[in-house]
Amino acid sequence: MSEDERFIYTGQAGVGRTVPSCKTSEHPEQDLYIAVETRDTGIDGPEAIEKLLTAYIKAVEGSAACRGPAAGS
Repeated sequence: MSEDERFIYTGQAGVGRTVPSCKTSEHPEQDLYIAVETRDTGIDGPEAIEKLLTAYIKAVEGSAACRGPAAGS
């Protein structure tokens, strides 16, 4: 688990919560979570999963998928 408790990951999968201002127009009352998983049995790298997860979440936070004044910051 990350120090800020936004991310939890293993060597093959991870889940993270976007910033609170990241909301979808369909469900603005709900938090948006992102999940990543590798199905390659030869991969077991928590650091790589953490890097992928945090990069993906930052991309989502900066995209049109998020709305709000502080989205992406």
